[in-house]
Amino acid sequence: MDLYALDDEIFTLEAELSLLDGTPRLAVLIPLAWHLRQRHCQRAFKLATEASSLLEKAKNDETWYSRNMARIDLIKAETQWLHGELDLAEKNVGNAITQFNALHDFSGAGDSYFLASSIYRDLGDIAKRDDSLSTAITHYQRAGDTVRHQIALARSLHNSAIRDPKQTSIQLSAAFDEHHSFPSAVTAWLDSARAIVANKIGDLGESCRLHIQAHRAAFETGQIRQAILTATNAGDSFATLGDLDAALEWDEIALATARSNEWPSALAIALLQTGNALRLLERHSDAKEKLIEALAIQEKISGSRTYAHTLAYLGDLSLDVGENEEALNYFRFAADKIAVHNEPIFLSDCWRGQAIAYCRLSRPEEAEQQIEQALKIAREQNNLDEQIKCLRVYAELAKSHAYPWQTGADVIDAPNHSLRYQLQALALCSSIKGINIPADLLDEIADSYVQINDYQQAFHYTRLAAKSKENRRLNEARNRATAMQVKYDNERHRADAEYHRQIARTEAERAASLQDSSNTLETLGLIGREITANLNAEAVFESLHRHVNDLLDASSFGISLLEPNGAELNFVFGIENGEAIASFLTPLEHPISSFARCARERTEIVLEREPGTPGRFIIPGTMETLSLLYMPLMIGERLLGVMSIQSPRQHVYGERERSILRTLAAYGAIALDNASAYRQLQATLSALRETQHQLEEVSITDPLTGLRNRRFLLQNIERDVARALRAYEDRLEQETHADPADEDLVFFMVDLDHFKSVNDTYGHACGDMVLTQMRDRLQSVFRESDYLIRWGGEEFLVVARACNRKDAASVAERIRAVVAEKSFKLLNDIEVLRTCSVGFASFPFLPHQPHLLTWAQVVNFADQGLYMVKKSGRNACIGISHTDLPQGEDFYNRVMRNPKQAAQAQHIQLLTDYQAELNEAIQAS
Repeated sequence: MDLYALDDEIFTLEAELSLLDGTPRLAVLIPLAWHLRQRHCQRAFKLATEASSLLEKAKNDETWYSRNMARIDLIKAETQWLHGELDLAEKNVGNAITQFNALHDFSGAGDSYFLASSIYRDLGDIAKRDDSLSTAITHYQRAGDTVRHQIALARSLHNSAIRDPKQTSIQLSAAFDEHHSFPSAVTAWLDSARAIVANKIGDLGESCRLHIQAHRAAFETGQIRQAILTATNAGDSFATLGDLDAALEWDEIALATARSNEWPSALAIALLQTGNALRLLERHSDAKEKLIEALAIQEKISGSRTYAHTLAYLGDLSLDVGENEEALNYFRFAADKIAVHNEPIFLSDCWRGQAIAYCRLSRPEEAEQQIEQALKIAREQNNLDEQIKCLRVYAELAKSHAYPWQTGADVIDAPNHSLRYQLQALALCSSIKGINIPADLLDEIADSYVQINDYQQAFHYTRLAAKSKENRRLNEARNRATAMQVKYDNERHRADAEYHRQIARTEAERAASLQDSSNTLETLGLIGREITANLNAEAVFESLHRHVNDLLDASSFGISLLEPNGAELNFVFGIENGEAIASFLTPLEHPISSFARCARERTEIVLEREPGTPGRFIIPGTMETLSLLYMPLMIGERLLGVMSIQSPRQHVYGERERSILRTLAAYGAIALDNASAYRQLQATLSALRETQHQLEEVSITDPLTGLRNRRFLLQNIERDVARALRAYEDRLEQETHADPADEDLVFFMVDLDHFKSVNDTYGHACGDMVLTQMRDRLQSVFRESDYLIRWGGEEFLVVARACNRKDAASVAERIRAVVAEKSFKLLNDIEVLRTCSVGFASFPFLPHQPHLLTWAQVVNFADQGLYMVKKSGRNACIGISHTDLPQGEDFYNRVMRNPKQAAQAQHIQLLTDYQAELNEAIQAS
């Protein structure tokens, strides 16, 4: 008796049992009950009970009797385990172990330990789970049962893949040849183990594919509990790929299977994964409902790993909705529960969740304690991903709570401390091969550099963040394409499998037409590849119509698709005798429409009519047909629409014709679903681009004045600098030493005089009005192509692009005049006069050494000019040019690094003293 059997073997046993009566039924009853133990628990239990009664009547051979009674105990134990009666299950499996060991039945004992491993898993005793499975492997080896041994070994590697994917990958390669085909019962665990490894190393498309294969193999061999688990794992991999709809679809497949069987532990797993998928879709109330239900179901097995994960997912959900106290409690309970399961990274995740909650509850000392423990574990386990997450929590903590942090003998202020952890996280990211560094981390680093006025580094990381965002968009698109391909392959496999089943039946019924069926199979395979290659719905309709006409008698062909509201069918494509049929809507509850009936019943409908039959729904303007065939377009359990063919001749759609249309409908459904997914993908990408553009606009715009901010300047100034330098170098090559062309950059620093008195006297609302009117006045002086930057407070920086430096003084005077000559209007018709101070400088700064000074240093010179105006009485303009400046190390230290100190030390006199030295330096160069 095998550990698991295929469906065909079950049908054979059922057929044999129906022919038997009395004690001869025992030869079939026990194997059938054994193989139905997960397929149909109640029937398996009923058959096992019947077998027990018959055994008592035929108790001739004690060994035979004991072996069969032990197997019956095992059947009962498995059904009890599935229904959450773990104490009874443990008792019965113990009885089976005792009996099988006494009989030296190593296969039976191995089966008992194999089941015991499942029971202990649900009880949360991981040590006993692993010991039981190891013992099962040993017994199967002693029994010489290769398939059982492979199943148990694959299951053991499935368990270890979660803890140590790298080592498990090595063990998988050593134990199972990748090029060798294994029985489906083995594949259910082997592909599951390989899928978990693929997920852990980032090969998500392969992970999805393998989980689906494992799910299929588990169902084929009656391992329904494993089928539920692999469906939830497929959902998890699809979620990581970013296809949350596919993730939810697989989680709901698992949930429907678990609910139909009423298995508490399996139902809890399915609810857990479904709840997490709903959380990622931001359906928070639905997610909480599923997770709370999962928690309630597991009350009796609160020591299980699934229970701890449910608590952690509730913690994540609570953080998402801002319920930080609730999140803290969930993560605390999860950490307590997971401690016995030897999952250090999950423990680190729970402590990190607590740290985030403490941080947001303004309890920084407790947050620091938790994140310190989490980071320690992550480092001990050499888990870079968890280390990065912990360091980013440290950075958030330092940024959110401004108090001294002790680091050895030094005390570092919060912004610098935050930057330090951000840079550590960045270094770890950079050490991971092939990773796309998170754009939000790079943006946070750029913001931290802005806080310490290091604009060059801020600009550098801003550019890296922009590149990372572009890479992320490409990765998201690739992931969606991968998810689409996996779904396409899965549905195509199902369509092919359905076709092969139908062909097999046709061949059995029509042996004489075997060659014709073979040709049809080959033709349909080619047609399927053509149809499913289309990503345009209209092209799919045309292709289906063309091939239907080639293969079948179809004077009329039509397709109706289910509307988004789920209540109507839209007739989207129809051809009758070469003429198009107009589109129309049909309610799904239409009483006589065959399209509506087919959609409601989700099964094919064949209708044979007599001429003039009353009570028919005939599409207006179409001919009366006598043979009608309607086929639902399905993806799994999801209805897309209905396809129909009709003929004016009677009795033309036999089994062969229905099989062909069934296969074409399966291929058509795949193609239409792919086309819909492709349209959604394009729409999503377009929306992402638009959202990104809006976010970028917000990030470079001052919210009060609508002018650009420093971030905008950092992102754009380098291009203008490069253009100005090229123009300057071109003039030098042409030996044009005359006046500069209109290709310089002129930086104007503008500051409103006595602005503080406006805020102090009239309030900040009036101050804001002055700033917005200041914007209007600056815009009246400059071109749209120039950069108007709100530098900070009442200070503005204007970059005149492609400007002639000779005009700078007159432009500065225009700025001063437009501000001074007209009063500013405040609330309640109050008007005030204000002046401004202007400092300016041009780039390139030195005529024969254009690269010597950066644009940022030139901005400092403009600021120096502004400072001199302020010191000399305000309401004036001063420009700084190369003719004003001396050269040499002493000048650099005294002026360039500290322009304000230089101005206080009689700046003009200082410039005069160094004039001769400047001239000599220029001649020497």
